[in-house]
Amino acid sequence: MIIKASWKLPIPLTDGSVHNVIYWADMEKVSNKAGCYCFCNKYGNSISIVYIGKAKNLKKRIEQQFLNNVRLMIGLKNFGNGTRILMYCEVETRMHEKLKILESQLIKSAAVNGHTLLNVHGTRKLVKHEIEFIKTNKAARTIFERKMKVFS
Repeated sequence: MIIKASWKLPIPLTDGSVHNVIYWADMEKVSNKAGCYCFCNKYGNSISIVYIGKAKNLKKRIEQQFLNNVRLMIGLKNFGNGTRILMYCEVETRMHEKLKILESQLIKSAAVNGHTLLNVHGTRKLVKHEIEFIKTNKAARTIFERKMKVFS
């Protein structure tokens, strides 16, 4: 199965008090297409992922998060210093299976890279390992990365 996705430019989150919520974003910039989204904290050049989700309709789902997921918004607010941003990618299909696979892999990648996600219990407890192949060859390089991050 091939899943093609396109990341869009990050959107800063703003004070949501006008909408009677904690955060809001310029929803005109978010499409109605299917995809995955991340609520993040940006501090300097560093971005920490706080939450990853999937949606058959990104605009509708993200608006629901702002309006209904108080736990997420408080967690995002309490995350630390920095600017809160929304990142999302669109996929060419609304097929649930592909969205589920994409979301799952984004979550695994975030966990491997040390992000503690509010929607995945236990990501703090994951032990991250790095495997580096000191000696390699052309055949092995076509299959495996020279450095891999894994968790257990």
